[in-house]
Amino acid sequence: MPVLIGVVACLLITGSAMLAPGNVNWLTHGDLAQSYLGWAFYRHAPWGWPPGANSLYGAGLHTSVYYSDSIPLLAMLLKPWASWLPEPFQYFGLWVLACFVLQAWFAWRLLGLATQNPVVKALGVPFFVFAPPMLLRLGGHMALVGHWIVLAAVYLCLRPDRRRQALYWGLLLAVAITVHAYLFAMAGAIWLADVVQRFRVSGPDAANARIKTLLSELLSVVAVAVFAAWIAGLFMVSGHGAQAEGFGYYKMNVLAPFNGAGWSHLGLNFPEATGEYEGFNYFGLGGLVLILSAAVITMARRRALRTRRIPGPLLWMALLLAIAAVTCNVGIGSLQWHMPLPEKWWAALSRVPLQSTGRLFWASYYVVLVASLFVLLQSCSVRWQIAVLFGAIVLQCLDIAPGFANLHATLAARARNDSVPGLHGAFWDTAGQRYTTLRVVPLAKPSGWEQLAFYANSQRMGFDAVQLARIDMDKFHVLYNDQQTALLSGNLDTRTLYLLDDRELAVARAIPASRAALFQLDGKNVLAPAWTAPLPSSAIDLRATASTSPFNLPFQSDFTQTSHGRLLVAEGWDATGEGVMSLDDRATLFVPDGSDTQRPLNVQINLHRANTGKSMAMELEAWSDGKRVGSCHMANDGCRTWVFEVPGVTGEGYFRKLELRPGTPTAKLRIALDAISVQ
Repeated sequence: MPVLIGVVACLLITGSAMLAPGNVNWLTHGDLAQSYLGWAFYRHAPWGWPPGANSLYGAGLHTSVYYSDSIPLLAMLLKPWASWLPEPFQYFGLWVLACFVLQAWFAWRLLGLATQNPVVKALGVPFFVFAPPMLLRLGGHMALVGHWIVLAAVYLCLRPDRRRQALYWGLLLAVAITVHAYLFAMAGAIWLADVVQRFRVSGPDAANARIKTLLSELLSVVAVAVFAAWIAGLFMVSGHGAQAEGFGYYKMNVLAPFNGAGWSHLGLNFPEATGEYEGFNYFGLGGLVLILSAAVITMARRRALRTRRIPGPLLWMALLLAIAAVTCNVGIGSLQWHMPLPEKWWAALSRVPLQSTGRLFWASYYVVLVASLFVLLQSCSVRWQIAVLFGAIVLQCLDIAPGFANLHATLAARARNDSVPGLHGAFWDTAGQRYTTLRVVPLAKPSGWEQLAFYANSQRMGFDAVQLARIDMDKFHVLYNDQQTALLSGNLDTRTLYLLDDRELAVARAIPASRAALFQLDGKNVLAPAWTAPLPSSAIDLRATASTSPFNLPFQSDFTQTSHGRLLVAEGWDATGEGVMSLDDRATLFVPDGSDTQRPLNVQINLHRANTGKSMAMELEAWSDGKRVGSCHMANDGCRTWVFEVPGVTGEGYFRKLELRPGTPTAKLRIALDAISVQ
């Protein structure tokens, strides 16, 4: 019965088109494309270490299938069979079907703790499989449809048979962490509540033995979860890269359980702040009637929960998760109140990786729903149970019908999409055989990145400018600067096809035509190293259309994001923000030299201290062609305007390479660039 309910519910909401493994047309945009493409690149990528490493999706960024939200559990299980799977192949539709079935199955098991009547259980299951917070995730977060993981955790906490509890918890948390971190956080919190509850009921005489057992469980379950996370590649991004932005923004409004936010046909819709969509946790009018009825019965009949009680630690954990979902930025409808916190506390909370706190209420949502159903099922006759549940289902369906209809229409429209993005034509096909990697310079996720990613995947090329949940910022800066260095020095990777933005064309035009073709095709600025074939007939030769170079001498520029000076920055800098700041103990800068590389250049660099760290270099040196060409002292702003001469060099090129070093080898640069002038 629960399997049947789950299948019917899935088909009613999603239709059947998305279930076909060969249909990827509904996975071509935004978060859905990120999830599918992460898997599509991963299936063809060579095995890495850890096994979840994905060397083709985000090529060079040291990322994993975990950070493309591709449900690592399924991706890793299917990768060994990738060569036998059809092309294309997606498992997200079948995952959604499995989520509906498992949601129904665990709801059935939970209701079975209070009643054995199959009709009553069948009437209770729809409140779980049609839970609006779960259905909302069908819009773009396939992994987060797995609310059954939270239900399974609640069931483990409530089930009367406590044998092999540590084994089941270890298995569930390992599955949770390899599906999504937020589901793991909620399941882990419920597990801790279960540990506390088991310790409470052990009795004083067995306290020591119980402590040893629980400590053993804590160590083993944590070890299993950490190992599963490592296998999936969770730890490939750490430090600053694992942090997120949005604490106190992607939160839950206090009225969220009563706010249909466009889903309620009967008018339960309240205004809320922009980011509070992540805290959408509407119970529906039928669910609210159940909760209100249970509350009235509980106050009127204190013995209603005597047969099956919700453990105190689980209730407290549900309350704590609800508070965490609301955060210190308390929203009550359109009213927003910021709770004052010490600056250190706020800074620490702002660095927590789980920033979409509104999702944490999902655990509280199901605890409240289960508790309400327990009260009803233990205090009413079977006839009344059926009548109340049937009436609540009718109310629920009438109320959230708009949400159902809109979601079904959206999913059906996506499934009917008959085009898959990509780049098509003779050049792109030939380039796919000639090159192994597609890179975007400067490194950033461009508008329409999905088109480029689908093309790269179809040609089995690695691609860097992808959408990821988190990235290793150190690797990002290295790759960003390496690509800029390749352009400025003309030392291009002959196995890499480059796509440039319009500003980078000024740099690329300085690369001799004998080294790379530079043209525009299908709206893309293409730099093709070692390309000897004629240009496509529809291509525009960008060297033939070149205007006056912005790097002609004399050259002056600041280092703002839109300046040409920003294009001269190479290794050792963070050039992705508002300013240009040094990252390492050495940093490279290129300066234009026009067409005459023999003559010396007068260079003036304006800079300032990035911070006042104790290891900061007090003396700076400039090196060119293996020789020191200038130095300055940071005391009294002695380097704010730094002027030195760069001698001529032998060889072709339009840019000369400078390396800035600290005068003391153990010191750090810790400088920021303001402006540059070359004559």
